Amino acid sequence: MEGNYPVVHNEELAAHLNTVAARILSLFPPHQRRIRIILIDTPEAESFSIAPERIYVTRRMITLLENDDELAGLLGHEVGHILTHQNAIIVSQLFHEILGVKSVSDRKDISEKFARLFDSIDRNRKMLRKAAQVVDRQEGVHQYEADRIALYASAAAGFSPQAFVDLFKRSETNGSAGNLMTDFFAATTSNERRLREINKTLRQLPGPCREIGAASSKEFRAWQAAVLSYPDLASE
Repeated sequence: MEGNYPVVHNEELAAHLNTVAARILSLFPPHQRRIRIILIDTPEAESFSIAPERIYVTRRMITLLENDDELAGLLGHEVGHILTHQNAIIVSQLFHEILGVKSVSDRKDISEKFARLFDSIDRNRKMLRKAAQVVDRQEGVHQYEADRIALYASAAAGFSPQAFVDLFKRSETNGSAGNLMTDFFAATTSNERRLREINKTLRQLPGPCREIGAASSKEFRAWQAAVLSYPDLASE
């Protein structure tokens, strides 16, 4: 991954990401806390997790954030993907449906099957469509689960769970959760359905958790400005 994405090698910028993540990870057993947050430089505003120990956040994503509470929700969501083994579940499903594989042995065996998987998808467009269907089928359930973890973990770590809702509304749905009419005409988007579930989960939190306010700090703004002013690696 890091051979294909320009990584921002700056300890101070990475430290802020990992400090916020540490508050989220402190809620989980020690053996599940070995997750590093890595800042990368791409034109897209996104975050994603790879394997059991890596979360990548783009500089563009940092520009969308208003405070550390939104950052905590974003990281909590990706931690949720990792700690519930969602990437492994998807790859296992792809092994089964594309390669017919029902078991694996050691790391070398998994690596070889992974290479076979991508080779099959590369050579056969039908396999590409089938792989996309597998991912789409798993995506909805996994996103809902990661969203729930983001809200609960944010609140338990002392961050505002509402901040995650605000970030999702602003970046993914423009505030719309659809309605009865859009449901009837099958016009409600997947992100609008997610927003409904996020709001439902938020309402289920205890009152004191829901009332935690987002903190706007000079430290966050200074860090965000430093991320934005870092030399542009994506264009090099």
